[in-house]
Amino acid sequence: MTSKRVLFLASAVVVGSLATQSVLAQTKAPTGYRLSVVGIAVKDYAKSQDFYGNKMGLREAFKFSSPDGTRTTTYYQLSRDTFLEMQLANGDVKPGFTHVHLAIDKVDATIARLKQAGVPGAPRNGTTPGTVTEAGVAMPSNVKNSNIFEPDGLRLELNELLPESLTKKAAESWREENNGYRLEVIGIAAKDFEASMKFYQNMLGLGVGFTINNDPKHPYLQLSRDTFLELAGAGGNQAAGFTHVHLVVDDLTQTLARLKKSGIPVTANTNEARMPGSVTVASFSPPSQVYAAYMSDPDDIRLELNQWVDSLPKRAAQAWK
Repeated sequence: MTSKRVLFLASAVVVGSLATQSVLAQTKAPTGYRLSVVGIAVKDYAKSQDFYGNKMGLREAFKFSSPDGTRTTTYYQLSRDTFLEMQLANGDVKPGFTHVHLAIDKVDATIARLKQAGVPGAPRNGTTPGTVTEAGVAMPSNVKNSNIFEPDGLRLELNELLPESLTKKAAESWREENNGYRLEVIGIAAKDFEASMKFYQNMLGLGVGFTINNDPKHPYLQLSRDTFLELAGAGGNQAAGFTHVHLVVDDLTQTLARLKKSGIPVTANTNEARMPGSVTVASFSPPSQVYAAYMSDPDDIRLELNQWVDSLPKRAAQAWK
């Protein structure tokens, strides 16, 4: 990193600290969730394979087909323990984010704690908002899992990685020289912010890691030491649902240079980044005090690239107990 760039980042952090009233908050005791997988559905499978595999440089960890052979699921490895799960959009499944996986140590113990906190149980195939389903083993990924359906019906899959699970085997075969993007944040827009906040805090047991601009209606709820759920209200042009993810990299300037070399257009501002398949130049983001670039995949799925520097998420991670 050049001295000029170090000076820029240091100055940006100081300016950001003065310009925003974002505050760190006291988190609750750890609840054992770890953000592990983000699921997406894509319109053109080959085009998305090229984008994620060839251009972003993600390692294909494993893939499998549905029993009838009509649908393929590909897991791309972001980092040692985080993945992007890609399927083809069809029928009721539209292009965009579909679900997230939260890795946990013991799914039965987590279900019991959720029920004790007031989350009603549901059958294995249930989809009722505000419930948690019975546990079972999903094949061929070989994980013991259960689904939580939060107030807007978004699916949060609880995963206990069995010894023979495909994700566990992929993590164990990870090499540090692989291109690394750490999955750190999943963004959610809630139809009823207060109801969703109550569900995530009181029932799932998540604490507030920090808020943006001192706004209690824009919190980052802390899942684990360095993974978060960013909650905001839906409205205007923002529909309720999953909105975006943050991928943390060690050197954002280096990452952008590699993406540009691989054929991803680097544009000048965030509005241009809404063009599918492009990424913006890096800039300092005062609200969270991260060094950021904004990317859209071929289906306009939002991926935010972050270098943490001395940012609010980094401070929240350091304060984690």
